[in-house]
Amino acid sequence: MLEREIKLFIPAPHRANLLQYVQQFSQTQSIELAAQYYDTPQRCLAQRYAALRLRREGQQWVQTLKMRGTDELSHLEYNHPRPEPSLDLQVYQNTPAATLFAQLAAPLEMRYETHVQRTLIEIRQNQTLIEIALDNGEIRAKQNTLPIHEVEFELKQGEMAEVFALAEAWLVRFHLLLELRTKSERGDALYEYAIKHPVALSGQDAALALALAAQPYRLPSGFKPETMDVPSLYYQGASLFLSQVIRNAAFLAGVDDMQAPPQQQASYLTLMRVGMRRLRSCRQLFKPWLTTAEVGLTQQLRKHYKAFGQWRDKDMLWLELQPKLIAAGLPAAKKLDRPNSKTTSALELAASTPYQKLLLQQLRHFVLQQSLLAPAQQHPAALAILIQRLQQLWQRIQHQSHDFLHLNPSAQHDLRNQIKRLRYNLELFGYSNEHPFYATLAKAQDHLGDLCDAYVAYDWYTQNAMNKAQKQFAQTWLKQKIQKSLRKSQNTLVRLDHQRATLSLEELIPQ
Repeated sequence: MLEREIKLFIPAPHRANLLQYVQQFSQTQSIELAAQYYDTPQRCLAQRYAALRLRREGQQWVQTLKMRGTDELSHLEYNHPRPEPSLDLQVYQNTPAATLFAQLAAPLEMRYETHVQRTLIEIRQNQTLIEIALDNGEIRAKQNTLPIHEVEFELKQGEMAEVFALAEAWLVRFHLLLELRTKSERGDALYEYAIKHPVALSGQDAALALALAAQPYRLPSGFKPETMDVPSLYYQGASLFLSQVIRNAAFLAGVDDMQAPPQQQASYLTLMRVGMRRLRSCRQLFKPWLTTAEVGLTQQLRKHYKAFGQWRDKDMLWLELQPKLIAAGLPAAKKLDRPNSKTTSALELAASTPYQKLLLQQLRHFVLQQSLLAPAQQHPAALAILIQRLQQLWQRIQHQSHDFLHLNPSAQHDLRNQIKRLRYNLELFGYSNEHPFYATLAKAQDHLGDLCDAYVAYDWYTQNAMNKAQKQFAQTWLKQKIQKSLRKSQNTLVRLDHQRATLSLEELIPQ
């Protein structure tokens, strides 16, 4: 069957209130769940976004296989009651899962377990039946454990729109965080960590969660569009970009109660903003077909993008450029430190209810496919119009690049934004660093990024240096960095122009 559910993480300060609220319902069911998850040492199932488990539900064992559905909230689910905790792979013969098990590189083994106390509620809302599962427990892999504190909203019958409405109401009321990782995804990461680190982090769940999230979430490599029609291109790409936003937002907001140090927070923030920029670029390309509601969500997202951008600039100054200036001999360096701003921190912004609510609303549009106007599905020239818009973007980049050294810093920053737009739009067509044109676009974006950062730092030290000596040193050092970045940017832009004079439909679609 097709399982569709929304998962929300419950931050520690709100768990007691949520539990008390749930206990007020007249018909609740409490059940203990113990599950064993299986995979090969090579992670054959996890790499294909599948999970196989044996779970004791009360007195009954159930074998369940979950496979990826059409979006982040959907899974194909095969359930088979078992008389004992043993696997029977014969049940998948003559199903789409048969190929999955036929290609296993090694025998299956039990890798991790979950132990959950689940409280179940069923709510009927406008002819839609929704099951709410409040889960508290832990994931166990060898010597390590991770806590489980989440609430799931699963569609049992009716309309998925009602599930989103109910989940949004609970998110607002209890200040919950949108979480896309499944228990199996977290368990797989925990097991991989456990076999590489034999010393347990017992009693330090937050530290362990932080270790598992040490790297920000990046887009999976090798994306290829399934079809080349406008709706499919938009929903596939935009959903992927939103996933990068939501997953890094959860890390930044402190999912699993982790408290990341500044450098790690900066990584989450950077990759989250990259996802936001990818999504905004995608919507700019598909603007002729966007619904009014989708445009409104884009405008709201842009406001948050700017707010997070202020913190990204601070991270760049205090975590990247200042250490380099200090190493070069910056006077009065010991008096400088990362400021304790009175404004809301990036972590608080990511965890804020307005932002989390906006992310859920964005996800709703993609899952319910409410983003595009109907003509996009019928217009025979839609793809040609899309390519034409990309060609116009490339022509603007060429025009600005030819006058690059005469552009002021604001225009150079605008050129970088245009290059980012083109690069992220090409990702919708399957472009990656393996393609020379895409790789050069990425390099131009990086060099121009270094240049823009140097401008920001120059302005900051000009206005906020501790004394005249520090100001003069910083300005001299940053002027040299600006000149070096200008040369690198110019050389890369010339190479970019030589690589691709025009963009045609055939060139845009990799063979």
